[in-house]
Amino acid sequence: MDGAGTLDQIRRLRDRMAGQGATTSQIAATLIAEHDLNPRVAFRHALGLTQAQVADRYNRRWPSMVPKSRKEVSYWECWPGPGNTSSSSSARAPSYEHLCRLAQLYGCWVDDLLFGPRRDHGPAATTIPYQAITDILSNLTASDYAEGPGEDDSVAVTLRAPIGEGSIMVRLSRRQFTELMTASGLAALLPSSVLAEAAAGATSDVASWRQTLAAHQTGHHLLAPHAHITALTTTLADISTARDDAGTELRRQLLQVQAEYAEHIGWLYRECGDLAACGRWAERASKWAQQTGDGALATYMTLRRSTIALHQGDHTRAAQLAHSAHRTDQTGHSIPPALQGIAHLYQARAQAATGTIADRQLDRADELLAAPRQPDDPAFLRFYTPAFGELQRATCYMAAGRPSRAVTILQARLTRLPGIGHRDRALHLARLGAAHAADRAPDAAAIAGLGALTETRRARSLHALTELDRLDSTLSRTWSKQPKVREFHRALQAAASDLERHRT
Repeated sequence: MDGAGTLDQIRRLRDRMAGQGATTSQIAATLIAEHDLNPRVAFRHALGLTQAQVADRYNRRWPSMVPKSRKEVSYWECWPGPGNTSSSSSARAPSYEHLCRLAQLYGCWVDDLLFGPRRDHGPAATTIPYQAITDILSNLTASDYAEGPGEDDSVAVTLRAPIGEGSIMVRLSRRQFTELMTASGLAALLPSSVLAEAAAGATSDVASWRQTLAAHQTGHHLLAPHAHITALTTTLADISTARDDAGTELRRQLLQVQAEYAEHIGWLYRECGDLAACGRWAERASKWAQQTGDGALATYMTLRRSTIALHQGDHTRAAQLAHSAHRTDQTGHSIPPALQGIAHLYQARAQAATGTIADRQLDRADELLAAPRQPDDPAFLRFYTPAFGELQRATCYMAAGRPSRAVTILQARLTRLPGIGHRDRALHLARLGAAHAADRAPDAAAIAGLGALTETRRARSLHALTELDRLDSTLSRTWSKQPKVREFHRALQAAASDLERHRT
């Protein structure tokens, strides 16, 4: 194996297979079969690496006071493997930690390095963003999924996320896949071929399209907003084509689905910082909802236009739109309590701009948002909870010139946010920064802004970036010479450039 001729043969075989699109595991398996290589040697050659290169990458990924050398990699490769009693002065068994790290560098599993690549890998791996895989792992760890599938619960999908030189791979059983697809919006990331089995449970095209929308809604943090918009508008065109050829009842159902898609697309445009497009899609969703008799969605779009007016500083129009949302919908039914609560909140925000806190409306909103939800409540209402009311209350205190109260609310709320809620954390931290600035605490404001930037990059939310722009203007206007303020300003400029590059 050490001869120059053999190394050349290995290199040529590796290059030929890689050129044909073979995976690292497939190349390693062939090298083991044809050249009788140790699995750890085979995976290294499958990636075209020398022992020195492996040591260098290991040290860059996991720096240590005593860095790994080429010789240590050689020791691990000379180790004959588990269960083998033969020993040699040139062989040392790697620790489990070392094996895990090698597996990450090589993009394989630990047992692949011990016993060679598995012959039955199940479905081919689907590549998804690194952030998505970390969110999925968080959900697995926080639930009973970590217990593992039963013997009859085979692998349904394999997910791979590149990380530098290697990758992380997660194999999900049918049970895990189906439940995570609903809970985490996994469907928003996966091609239709991967979703085929899960979609088989849908009873109609309407149900299937709603399932796709639900995945994009719950998985909004897994992709950049424009990626969701592209996928959803393509699906919306398919729904429109199907509606043209449908009968009367199916046409009404499809129009309802179109309204639901338009609502979410409008929200995504707000995340992109495009309030004009957000408003246009809100008008479209409202029109379609009214045509199908969905008063709740039409009312929600009225409130969407109210929040756009708040962002634009038109508090009179915002109050008028929020007030109009209190009336019963066009079918004669009262709107859901949560929508009434949102209307109270937006009226309170408009009033706060005059320096007055509408305590009665805020308290009433809390009661309405805490009211039990009904099984037939619209799906979009699941995002409107008492926690949403807390954020709006803090915004009211800010607008009314009482920032210290806002700081207290936002700090308490941040401790209860999930670690994977990057968009919500970005917005909360940005508003906490604004509250600190209004309370004349520039260092605290800049630190909150830096934290918000980290979350904004993860969520790729231009909406949060807009709030940070306002914070930066406030801080730079008064405290431009403060070191933390300058650090935040530079970091914000870099983040804005990166996010704009991703958007385009």
